[in-house]
Amino acid sequence: MARFRPFLFLIGALALLSAGSAALAQSVERSVRYTVRAGDTLIGLSAKYLTNKDDFRTVQQLNRIADPYRVPIGSQLVIPERLLRIEPAYGVISSFRGDVAIDGKQATVGMRVAQGNRIETSANAFVTVGFNDGSAISLPSQSRIRVDRLRRILLTDSVDRAFRLQEGRARSTVTPIRNPNSSFQVTTPLSVSAVRGTDFNVGFDPKANQTQTEVIGGTVGVAPDEEKDEIGVPKGYGVIGTPEGIQPPVKLLPPPVLTSLARGAGDTIIITADPVEGARGYRTQLAADITFREILAEKQSDKPTVEFSGLGNVSFFVRMSAIAPSGLEGIPGTFSSGRNTTTPPPADQDQAPRDTGSSVQTSMTGNGRSQPALFGSSQTLR
Repeated sequence: MARFRPFLFLIGALALLSAGSAALAQSVERSVRYTVRAGDTLIGLSAKYLTNKDDFRTVQQLNRIADPYRVPIGSQLVIPERLLRIEPAYGVISSFRGDVAIDGKQATVGMRVAQGNRIETSANAFVTVGFNDGSAISLPSQSRIRVDRLRRILLTDSVDRAFRLQEGRARSTVTPIRNPNSSFQVTTPLSVSAVRGTDFNVGFDPKANQTQTEVIGGTVGVAPDEEKDEIGVPKGYGVIGTPEGIQPPVKLLPPPVLTSLARGAGDTIIITADPVEGARGYRTQLAADITFREILAEKQSDKPTVEFSGLGNVSFFVRMSAIAPSGLEGIPGTFSSGRNTTTPPPADQDQAPRDTGSSVQTSMTGNGRSQPALFGSSQTLR
């Protein structure tokens, strides 16, 4: 991957085992670039930023520097990450619901998430991990992810975050990254998705041996692995990854348009949207917040009508997306149950079709515009 990952370089075989033996196999090693500033020397940089100060010799050899006390200002040093001093970075469980395990232990709000941790959600369970810069990664039900890297590199004052999705789905909302040495990656056995600030989903189905990346905002670089060139996937597009490689980006299905949100029998809530052409199914989520970091419930359905029950007396937001035959999920439509009111919407809003009998209009936010929704007059969703 060219734009979004730390620099990678090849270190060739250092020696031959014997005159007739084969060379040691080349290995790919993660490294960072550092721009030399006034006053920098290899001796000084090594003492402050390397785990072993004597490793300046390795840096000197790799960068072909004659004098470790004289390094041209503005030149770039390539330094293997394994030599660098690092500090652990952390995320925290900002919200969860149901059975969520961190390394086998039940999650709690405020629990720290560190490099090496494994996070798993069971059926009807959801979790969001938040970070200091406002970024977050959220897992719906039946998902597993490992925190491969979560650390701060002292030399470049950068944060390296990498998550390996082993099953299910993960949604990442990433605050724009200003430091060019910082990174945010979500990998699967078939792909690497890296960003500098965006909103995207990654899914992996181990049975089908297929991965999906869907870009909701910004641009995501996707490659089969870290050594291959990436494909830039813009907002509104997605890609499929298979053992044969990454397929060309395709346009995502448009967001469903909600047509009704009503009470059914008991505490059942019935959500209906217009069918989306080309969809084979739909995913509907309910959340306590507009960012959908506090998921309340989720369902997949063949048709754009779904029922939820057991929510209790809560306000919620609705998010529905159409699923293409390829498995790619489309742009989500997001709506708010709002507060029931008999006040009609402003004249410049589109009017929802009125059903027979008395009804209540509630403003719904979807796809960047306001949509009115209809509720029975004797019912409330709060």
